[in-house]
Amino acid sequence: MQPRLKIFFAYLLVLGLGLTLSFTIYISGRQVNSSTIDLVEQKLPRLQIINELYIAIIEHERLLYEYYATTDRKSLLPLLNDTQQRFQGFFNEVEIAFPDSAEIELIRYGDMRVRALTKELDNNFQQQRVDWDLARQQLVEVTAAGRKILPALDTLVAKVNHEAIDAGQETQDKTRLSTNLVIGFSLVIFVIASFVGYYINRYLQESMARRRLAMFAERSPNATMSFNWQGELTYANPACQQLMEKLNNHSRRPLSLPPDNFQQILLKLQKGNQDHQQWVTQAEENNILQYSLSLLRDLDTCHLYLEDITERQNAQNRLQFLAYHDVLTALPNRRSFDNKLQQLVDQEKSDQPFGLILMHIDRFDLITSSLGYQAGDELIQTVAEALLHQVQTFCSMDLSQRLYRLDSTKFGLILDTLPEYDFAINLAQEVAEKMKSPLCVNGQEFHMTFSMGVCHYPDHGNNAEHLLTNVDATLTRVKGEGGNAVLLYSEDIHRKEQAWIAIERDLRQALEKQQLSLYYQPKICSGDHQINGAEALIRWIKEDGTIISPAEFIPVAEQTGLIVAIGEWVIDEAFRQHLLWKKEKPINIAINLSARQFQHPEFISGLQNRLKNPDIDPALIEMEITESLLMNDIDNAIAIMNELKAMGFKLSIDDFGTGYSSLSYLKEFPIHKLKIDRAFVKNIDNNSDDQTLAKTIVDLAHNLGLSVVAEGVETEQQLKIIEQLGCEEIQGFYFSKPITPAEINDKYWSK
Repeated sequence: MQPRLKIFFAYLLVLGLGLTLSFTIYISGRQVNSSTIDLVEQKLPRLQIINELYIAIIEHERLLYEYYATTDRKSLLPLLNDTQQRFQGFFNEVEIAFPDSAEIELIRYGDMRVRALTKELDNNFQQQRVDWDLARQQLVEVTAAGRKILPALDTLVAKVNHEAIDAGQETQDKTRLSTNLVIGFSLVIFVIASFVGYYINRYLQESMARRRLAMFAERSPNATMSFNWQGELTYANPACQQLMEKLNNHSRRPLSLPPDNFQQILLKLQKGNQDHQQWVTQAEENNILQYSLSLLRDLDTCHLYLEDITERQNAQNRLQFLAYHDVLTALPNRRSFDNKLQQLVDQEKSDQPFGLILMHIDRFDLITSSLGYQAGDELIQTVAEALLHQVQTFCSMDLSQRLYRLDSTKFGLILDTLPEYDFAINLAQEVAEKMKSPLCVNGQEFHMTFSMGVCHYPDHGNNAEHLLTNVDATLTRVKGEGGNAVLLYSEDIHRKEQAWIAIERDLRQALEKQQLSLYYQPKICSGDHQINGAEALIRWIKEDGTIISPAEFIPVAEQTGLIVAIGEWVIDEAFRQHLLWKKEKPINIAINLSARQFQHPEFISGLQNRLKNPDIDPALIEMEITESLLMNDIDNAIAIMNELKAMGFKLSIDDFGTGYSSLSYLKEFPIHKLKIDRAFVKNIDNNSDDQTLAKTIVDLAHNLGLSVVAEGVETEQQLKIIEQLGCEEIQGFYFSKPITPAEINDKYWSK
């Protein structure tokens, strides 16, 4: 065979082997390439996405701790929102990559939990007083919720790794086969193939990265547009198209993009040093759009981001309204009231006085306690409308921003212009009178009365604090005197309020320092003028010897509730004196009961505990109850009196004839005595009407089987008349003023 033929055949053989080897390499390469592409384009990007989810979770946790440490909501909340959006974007890709994986639901639930807890933490930090204990707990919970996502991500990573290992194993087997086939092939081909494989792999990676970057704008939920340096639109993502369709569906004329002032803003930024500008525009139908323009000077391009912030702006406006208005009545609230008052004072217009009126609904708690808070809220709304109507009717002007709801039952009215000095008091009186007309709510009529305090600037205070203090003191005076009245501030009110505060403070100290003591005024038997009993009367003697009249401190004690503690002390002290006198000569001791003490839920049980001392004889102790006290709640009063009588105490009605009792109830009271008030005794020796009234009381008592005590007897003539009327006991300065127990011992038993 010719060499040429040999060469030819060798060539053919080499060519055949080369073709066979090439075909084999080609087939094997395609299989390897398929596995490589699957690994590069599918599995490795999944790992990258999962890694981004890891980073988003850690970054969100870090931002929350920074938010907790600094409470810088303005700068950190956008970062948190951006982190959550990035997490959601990556999660959507993971959800597509693992459609049937159980871990997707765990991640979704964890993300929802993190978002909800983040919102609760943010709401907590927006409160006027942040609950730091709750914030720490919320921070722990949101951290735990985020960390619970990590095991699910680890599981997904494990799945990807497992698939990658399997693909790698398959690729390795096929590569081993190809390697065995090409072991003798040219080193050049191997080197070339290696370089080709390297560059192919690099190209694929770069291509994948470019695809991810290109898809970022496509999948972004925010509208994004790209412009060249001349302001011509080069790209708009699907979110931009969706936003425009949404806005055009609610607009009478189509909106244009970019906005009308875009070219001017772009030109201004290009000539300036800034690369970013943000602005807000009001579209038709109250749509509010926010634009953010960013320049990329190195690429001679710019990006415009659009966001519809209508709902956010409406929510902010609503929060702003709620911050300065009452939710129930929509009237301006206490914050608005304080701001307006301070604004008027800061204007320093001494020649422009203004009026201030506080209005309180009397006895409103009785309505809520009987009908419930819902009915109370509806009534408050009706009252607010009626007040506003009456005020505007009187003033003939719009005062919707001058009437305020300060708390549940208190309203305020600021009159920043006063046509005349008496305008405010006249308006208050007119409104109070008009508001007496019944208000109808849910078919029921309610008769409302108001307590009102009025003051003027600058006559009654030259700053907001003094004005509020004085007008509130005026309102308190009106309420303390029964309400349903209008009162203009005066210096006497302030002095009395200050005096009450001092008395309350000193009275609390008096209880601690034992400055209180009991004096006793003897009760003398008619006829033989022998002592039969004594009325316990409280006295307050300070350390410096100053004597405070009961008329001064008893009303304060009643108002503040100290009367209960004082009453308990009086009972204990009177019982102690009873035990001492019982050894000398048993006499009755009369103890006066206050309304609060009589109605206190532990009053009866306290007496029962004291009677556990067998030496105390309740038959020698008389409880004096005022007539007006009994009429506040007759049924309850009769029940308490029956319990006192069952324990053995004697009962008497004090100041009889000056209260409001009905004779039909008198026979139901389990009492032993009636006490004629000193008002009927004072002029009994020269006033026939007083004699007639006293005689009527005595006859009434005797007909009911009761004995009678006359107090306030100061002259011999009064004594004779009282004895002629048939009173069994006499009490007054004619026999003795209130004296100490030692003085009673010396006066009546030492002889």
